[in-house]
Amino acid sequence: MDKKISDALNAKQANYIFPFLWVRGEPKERIAEEILAIKNSGISEFCVECRPYEQFCQDEWWDYFGFILSYAKKSNMRVWLLDDRHFPTGFANGCLAKPENAHLRKLQIRNMQTTVAGPVNKAKILIENRIDTKTEAVIRILAYKQIDSEELLDAKSCIDLTDKLYDGAVYWDIPDGVWRVCTVIRTNRINCDIPTYIYMLDSYIDMLNPASCHKMIEEIYQPHYEHFGEYFGNTFRGFFSDEPAFLNRAGTSLDTLGIMYDTYPWRDDLPDLLSKESGLSVAEIYCLLPALWEDFGNDSAAIRYSYMNVITKLYRDNFSNALGDWCRAHHVMYIGHVIEDSNAHMRLSHGCGHYFRALEGQDMAGIDIVLGEFIPGVTDCVHRTRIADQGYTDTAFFRYTLPKLAASHARLQPLKQDRAMCELFGAFGWAEGLPYMKQMADFMLASGINHFVPHAFSAKEDDPDCPPHFYNGGRNPQYPLFKRLAEYMNRTSHILFGGRHIVSAAVYYNADGEWCGGKNQLFQYVAKQLTQNLIDFDIVPFDILKESAQVTDSKLVIQEETFGALVVSESEILPFDLLFLLAELAKKGLPVIFTESLPSQSAEKRDISELLQYFTAVPTQELAQYLRGLGIYDISVKQGDASHLRFHHIIRESSSVYMFSNEDAAHDLNVTLTLPDKGDYLVYDAWSNRCFCDSSPNGDLPLHIEKGNALIIAFGDDFPNGILQYSQSYQRIPVDMRFDIALRDAKSSEFVPLAHDSACFDITAPDKVPHFNGEILYRTNFTAIPGYTVLDLGDVGETACVVLNGKEIGCRINPPYRFDLSEALSDGENQLEISVIANNAHALRDLLSGYSWLPPSGIIGGISLLKYL
Repeated sequence: MDKKISDALNAKQANYIFPFLWVRGEPKERIAEEILAIKNSGISEFCVECRPYEQFCQDEWWDYFGFILSYAKKSNMRVWLLDDRHFPTGFANGCLAKPENAHLRKLQIRNMQTTVAGPVNKAKILIENRIDTKTEAVIRILAYKQIDSEELLDAKSCIDLTDKLYDGAVYWDIPDGVWRVCTVIRTNRINCDIPTYIYMLDSYIDMLNPASCHKMIEEIYQPHYEHFGEYFGNTFRGFFSDEPAFLNRAGTSLDTLGIMYDTYPWRDDLPDLLSKESGLSVAEIYCLLPALWEDFGNDSAAIRYSYMNVITKLYRDNFSNALGDWCRAHHVMYIGHVIEDSNAHMRLSHGCGHYFRALEGQDMAGIDIVLGEFIPGVTDCVHRTRIADQGYTDTAFFRYTLPKLAASHARLQPLKQDRAMCELFGAFGWAEGLPYMKQMADFMLASGINHFVPHAFSAKEDDPDCPPHFYNGGRNPQYPLFKRLAEYMNRTSHILFGGRHIVSAAVYYNADGEWCGGKNQLFQYVAKQLTQNLIDFDIVPFDILKESAQVTDSKLVIQEETFGALVVSESEILPFDLLFLLAELAKKGLPVIFTESLPSQSAEKRDISELLQYFTAVPTQELAQYLRGLGIYDISVKQGDASHLRFHHIIRESSSVYMFSNEDAAHDLNVTLTLPDKGDYLVYDAWSNRCFCDSSPNGDLPLHIEKGNALIIAFGDDFPNGILQYSQSYQRIPVDMRFDIALRDAKSSEFVPLAHDSACFDITAPDKVPHFNGEILYRTNFTAIPGYTVLDLGDVGETACVVLNGKEIGCRINPPYRFDLSEALSDGENQLEISVIANNAHALRDLLSGYSWLPPSGIIGGISLLKYL
């Protein structure tokens, strides 16, 4: 038997969960209670979320955090720390707000335009009335001829007017035609209309300045080591950076280059760095600087690509690598995530410019999913949530791309050691009950995520900030079953963590295509196409391709990952170095496939015609079929509809382990798959922690997975003695049960009778108890039917625990609500007690819950007894 499955069966799995614990200065007794609630959930680590703790890194904090560390050590638990006083990481405990650190604040550039028409001799163009002369300085004043009636500017027509600036105005003999005068200004102005954000952005570290980034270490990391060095590497595990970014403006995930009045990160030697990166002269760089905002057609590509390339490498070196190196030198880990939403991971504003570079220094690859970005059952369309991008959430990104960013980075960068982390559950509202959480966990696990930061335990009772809160001072009725979910996630993570991932294709991390401009396709649509057609992939960036990729037997090899093809999303313009590298890989036999069409030019306008012959263009909708035609796939569908099936496949020693997840929240999945493995296999149910056996002589696997559930299949090992045969067939007999029903509100300790000898009904129906929040107790007697030993409760809202004849049978937090009664079932009459916990949002009607829906409450109907065949 696979050792990891054996560990799980014997409750020896490791811990892969460390939830946030929000602290704001509550009494230590209250903090201790919340830590104990975490431990009682079967979790041995937690991450202290210290915002907003205004005394952070002051005397009160050292005493407070010292207590937390001491209590955790006594409790045999380990602690992480979110690494700043305010969200997001990069505030550096407010030190940049101090006048003595003003020189370390962000520098930026902005652009202002004036359109003029010539010919006009001795024209005068006012400049100073649009500049703050005390804090801003003109870098260049450049004029470009406007092409026809379009916004397009002609880069070749550039006239440098900088030396014609006198007394706040430009004096110029305007030539014939329409011209746009672009003034590039060095500034510390914050492009934001929100006062609270202006203060935050003004005092935020400068990712382009190593001395500014080092303030994170000076103000936060080093003081914690000086106070608590004895805990480093044992009780204290490390620091968690939460959504650091460039923060050149308080914008949205849609903020690419080319926004006319945006501000962009700057440092005074950037023209020299851009020149070195691009091969252009410094004079040419200055001439093209306005292309960061203005449309120069294909002439925009070189400067935009070089700019993003340079600043994202500076972010990597100055921030991510610097913090990570410091942590590892002090025997702790550095983890966290950036804002990835809707491709912010490769853009500016609250993005980091390049996901892989931003996380290069971290010991885990990280993402988060919050604010309704995942909705069970919504798998193939956009939906609305309370996020910054006009509430627009595209499943192509959040379902099919986001988790693969972290899973891919964890496997492809040795530092990560396969550790892929997701912060999840936070800010979905109280409507996100345990069934919702279970489906989200399965989705992440089947996507390759294996470490989790649940959001959140909060020491503030009835905390209105970003619910749900798992304990809520003991007043969350679903808290006792949160332990079952945590145990399930730990078991499954343990089994899937480690081993060689079996993957078919590599998808290129095509930030370059967007940076260069022209027609381009977001690679999330490639990810969606492959996932829905059961072709697993990793996302691979240029840096890793360049440094680590080899081609062996016509396959791309990176670390232990082997890919049959490399897929690049459609890009009209790409950098020459990338195209050259792709051609070199293709010459060695690797299929390099572009979706839709091949590139038409390089960013540098170098000739690429000789390179294009090595590539193939395939329509996105035909991509999966094309790859299968080349034999590039792992599993295939022999019968049935598998469009909602997600899988993850690893090989570890002699075991071949698959996780299969049904993402359809409304329908069971029934398919027959053809696998590369055959013979006897183990079926592991991670929820019940039970194993069964079956066999596939020819590699065909009949797979039945109930809606919103998952299974683990393992080939290649001996089975333990006495293991039962796996069966998916059963006979059903409907049972008409009537119950005595009582309610216990979340704030009460006593049950109050509601109905006697009653059929099932929705407890929170409009004419019943629509604001109910708590436990519903059902009691009845029923007569056993010989051979029918499994109770199916049908539809339940929202969790169910069953006691039969005084013996606890089990608990379920999601369908199917089935319980094996055989250990306690008696011939004749039996006493049945069922405890159901309703969704909290029926009573706690928070704002975030309005972006979802609430299930009915209690046992709704469809009760039956089953006999498995």
